[in-house]
Amino acid sequence: MDAPIEKQANLENHDWIERAIQSASPFPITPSEHELLRAVIDATNATQLPGNATESEFYRDRRYLLAAAFDLLVAAEYYRSVSHLKWIYCPSNLDDPTCYYPYTNVCPHCVMSGDFHYSQAKKPQSGTIGVATSRLLALFFGELMTRSDKSVEILKASEPVDVIFIERDMQQPTALFAEIKSAPLTTSPLAVRTDVLTVEENDTSITVATHEEVSVNLYNSEISICIPMLARSDSLHWSIAKFPLGKKQGPGDGDWAYRGITQLLKDDKSFFPAYCSFWLHAFGSYAGRENTPVYWLTNACGPPRPRPASWPLRSSGEGYETVSDGKTSVGMDRTDDIKKSAYQVLKLGAEGKPASQYRYLVGVVSNIHAVRHFDEFLKPLKDIIWTKDETGNVKIASQLPPGTELFNLFDGIISLTETTARDPWVKSIFTF
Repeated sequence: MDAPIEKQANLENHDWIERAIQSASPFPITPSEHELLRAVIDATNATQLPGNATESEFYRDRRYLLAAAFDLLVAAEYYRSVSHLKWIYCPSNLDDPTCYYPYTNVCPHCVMSGDFHYSQAKKPQSGTIGVATSRLLALFFGELMTRSDKSVEILKASEPVDVIFIERDMQQPTALFAEIKSAPLTTSPLAVRTDVLTVEENDTSITVATHEEVSVNLYNSEISICIPMLARSDSLHWSIAKFPLGKKQGPGDGDWAYRGITQLLKDDKSFFPAYCSFWLHAFGSYAGRENTPVYWLTNACGPPRPRPASWPLRSSGEGYETVSDGKTSVGMDRTDDIKKSAYQVLKLGAEGKPASQYRYLVGVVSNIHAVRHFDEFLKPLKDIIWTKDETGNVKIASQLPPGTELFNLFDGIISLTETTARDPWVKSIFTF
């Protein structure tokens, strides 16, 4: 490329980047969201990590706790849409009759004993919740950076960019344009206490012995969050503990769970350690596809193993229902998302690099790294570097014009749990 043409192309790239930054804006946050955001990070900071851990083990464990805390924040967002309908009545404990609101297709109480009883998951619509979880992740990173005294702005961008991280107070301002892939590992079921369910047969009241879909008196009911608790040290025996969240006051009370979890963190110091213990066991089971009770409360856990005879067929298509199918991603651990992100990052890089004013970087941001699919899909790509050759004749690097810049495909593959960075700025700002 001739020098004047190359200079003009660089100016156009710069203009595109500058326009994207100028049109971006801070992510909105409500007071209830901000209060819970601060509370979950405070709880993480107050959690004692093993004193004999190495430095790398300490930071790994801390990052896992941050990911658990983020899932709790997302749970409050999921709970906004809890409704009167389609709770599941569980007949397994008549001393404590309970209706559950599960987020995988299974009765949470019974699966702790290895019994699979199908109950349709109550997840919000993916389009709505995807926007909300992306916003919450950006806000979560923002709070972490504020507490680390990092002068990084985090801005909501327009397509094709999800988020911009920008540090202006540098000799050359640095901007990271990134795609966000955000989805929780697990969302704890909700529960309300109820009466023992009965039916009338031949003028006789008979106790219902099957799982039934029921409606609840939502606005007058105390709602609890269900946290599996390890009953023995072998990770196979669990029970459900219920922690109170309070009441949803009415149809417009979307912040009820934000308030409830914030108050629970303040009032009951046993809650967050119990939640993190469950989350860490669930993470390990998810990573290894281990058939433990808590595995069946994680997203993308697949079909039940073994499948009971009563397990239903799919309502559409062939085969049987899953407990949670592979389309329900965990963080960036969905193959379609990984493929789309790789293309998007390459496109952002090709359209923006080199940039004349900014150190312009590109990457993907998530709450959880590609636990199952990193080695297959991202490991072969993480160290790729590239440049442009409009001649079509370059076969080896020495044939490039002197001083030709090389660019990373990914300047950062970033998550709360693990970050792979080829750029030192990315590595520094995403260390917490």
